[in-house]
Amino acid sequence: MRIDDVTVEVRDPNLNKVGQLVGADVVGAQFIIRFNNVGSWSLELPATSSMVDLLRTPGYGIILTARGTVLFSGPTVSATLVQSQNDLRGVWRITGADDTLVLQDRLAYPQPSNADVSTQNTDYDNRTGAAETVMKAYIDANLVSGPSVRAVTGLSVATDEARGESVVGSARFTNFQELMYNLAQSSGLGYKITQENTGLVFDVYEPVDRSATISLDVDNGRLSSSEYAYVAPKLTRAIVGGAGAANERLFDESTTTESVTAETTWGRRIEAFVDERGADLVSELEQAGKEALVDEGKTRVTMAVTPSDNGTMLYGQDWNLGDKITVVADTVQAQAVVYEVGFSIQSDGVYLGATVGYPTPLEFETKVIATQNQHEDRLSNLERNTTGFGVVSDFSTEVQWKAVTTDPSFTGNPFVAKFVRFGQMVHFHLEIQFTNVTNFGAGQYYVTLPYAPLTQYMFRGGVLHDNDLNRRYHISGEVAAGSTNLYLYTTDQHGNRLYDFAFEQGEPVTLTTSDDFDISGTYIIQ
Repeated sequence: MRIDDVTVEVRDPNLNKVGQLVGADVVGAQFIIRFNNVGSWSLELPATSSMVDLLRTPGYGIILTARGTVLFSGPTVSATLVQSQNDLRGVWRITGADDTLVLQDRLAYPQPSNADVSTQNTDYDNRTGAAETVMKAYIDANLVSGPSVRAVTGLSVATDEARGESVVGSARFTNFQELMYNLAQSSGLGYKITQENTGLVFDVYEPVDRSATISLDVDNGRLSSSEYAYVAPKLTRAIVGGAGAANERLFDESTTTESVTAETTWGRRIEAFVDERGADLVSELEQAGKEALVDEGKTRVTMAVTPSDNGTMLYGQDWNLGDKITVVADTVQAQAVVYEVGFSIQSDGVYLGATVGYPTPLEFETKVIATQNQHEDRLSNLERNTTGFGVVSDFSTEVQWKAVTTDPSFTGNPFVAKFVRFGQMVHFHLEIQFTNVTNFGAGQYYVTLPYAPLTQYMFRGGVLHDNDLNRRYHISGEVAAGSTNLYLYTTDQHGNRLYDFAFEQGEPVTLTTSDDFDISGTYIIQ
């Protein structure tokens, strides 16, 4: 690729083009584009450059265009001034990322319409459908159409074409890059955020299998160099653990065609456990297993290649990021996905390098970082899930105490309300102190639960304390499936039979401000 084929422009925080790097300023610039991951760029500018004061300013960024197509756009993330006795003005080393960085910066909220994390009233934002539809719905709800304080300026979502397999998405303060990567990889899709005019566009695309037409080989002159490596899979069977505990926990075993083939090739059955404790649907477990296997559950082939610029099989025209191509190394012919493409602009032209095969590069340091990221993902999942699972949570400010005819009235907050959730099971305990009640209302009392139950329940663990006479009265509660209203009952006697009777002022006794009431129970939620 000739240097005349590319244009490197500088943009301001409003995404307006404000200048162009030319001549010596552009020499040495490097751009790395990554499939379903955040790319990077770097360059060095003398302090005397007309563009350096702009490009090193936070909020500014860069746009790389080749043959009329934007290949890369993204903001500045760091700037370092290097000076010496021989160069008193110095050189600025400036680095940045591509616009996909916004996914790495943001979280997908369980209730994206609410920007206040302290009042999120939904456990998970669950979405099901074609992978593209689900991915774009998450982006739109959180970063485009949601609360303005969280909206990304200038970001829009391209038209949904419902591409990809059916997936199940589950978000609870999940990092967006992690969420998008898993949904895309399990469906064979790619995604990107690039600049169009003065806006950013999130889009999904289908990589193409070009292995029959694109063959890069040192012998045929289409590769100037190559490095080939392969390694055994890390797992061939994903044992996924979902919601529940002990022998009540959900489990699923997942394989793929590639993982089963790898078992035969290497003569090893490699089992690995995937902790997906927040999942309570078999479809969620199956998808988690597929996500674990898509990168690690196969013979992992990596090729670092340097395509030659001979005017044929041009990147961006004949093949692209995410496409499957054929690469020949010695006698080995492999079909693999293009995961990384790098551009280096030099005085004599633009040099291209690519990594195909396995999405993690060959360098040991990068492998260590990838493993660390996997551990952080697991810990992050655990932290998010334990926010509502196995931890005592307070719902004193959400609970309501009402009556069928006239609601009670009181000053302050008379409630002490706690619950613990384990998967789809909830245990609650609710107390009402009558000290500040000004009117006990009329009609049958009912209170609200933290979650709606899956089926109808009757709870018998309630008691009314008549502290004036030091007596205790049994109280029960009944809730219908799908409702949070727990209607309260006391007991009465007819002949030799006891039966439930509505708990209200006067039944079983006349309530006073010295009395109190509590009820507790365990149930399965929807």
